Amino acid sequence: MLLGHSLGGMQAVKVLQMLAGESATPPVVWDPLTEKPETRHAIRDPLTGLSRPVTNLQVCYAATLASGGLGRIIPHQWSMNGRLRKIPNSVEEFTGFSIQLDVFGGDYLGYGPANFFQPTGTAQVRNLRLPTGSNHWTVPVTENLLLSQPDMDWINSYVPGVTSPSSDLAVKDNAHVLWAADVWHSIKRHWVRELQNLIRAKRGNA
Repeated sequence: MLLGHSLGGMQAVKVLQMLAGESATPPVVWDPLTEKPETRHAIRDPLTGLSRPVTNLQVCYAATLASGGLGRIIPHQWSMNGRLRKIPNSVEEFTGFSIQLDVFGGDYLGYGPANFFQPTGTAQVRNLRLPTGSNHWTVPVTENLLLSQPDMDWINSYVPGVTSPSSDLAVKDNAHVLWAADVWHSIKRHWVRELQNLIRAKRGNA
């Protein structure tokens, strides 16, 4: 899974496009123990045991929060101009969160379709606007939500498109409550799906 906020969201989309084979050079395997790249472009699939190229991987879930806006002027993000909102097949489900009146991460201050992500193929893409004027920097700061049982109960029971707005919660700025609830709902769902895939693969191999 990939979660990115602000510039991190632009990086997350860049990774998805690299996994889809849309970069000039194919990505190599990175060794997390030595923290160095390896001279190979394939991995052994943990489910099937077969070798597969890195550019054939598919992320189950990815989300970006407040990505775009002034972040586009940074040189190492110039390659994403014209490509940021295009989500390839390298992810199953993608959610793009935007904030109106967001100078730092919103295109045209977060207004209009320029902030909406679009699939280039089979990816399931959702766009969700957070409350207007929400703080670009503090939306992903959610540790304080663990101090409120009502907040945690609301987050755990949240269902996209079904649960009522969070205006009845104790938190005044409810943008980070909504963001946390939506992301947590997707993470839980995909954890279960990936576990099911692992169980089915082990049964099949046996």
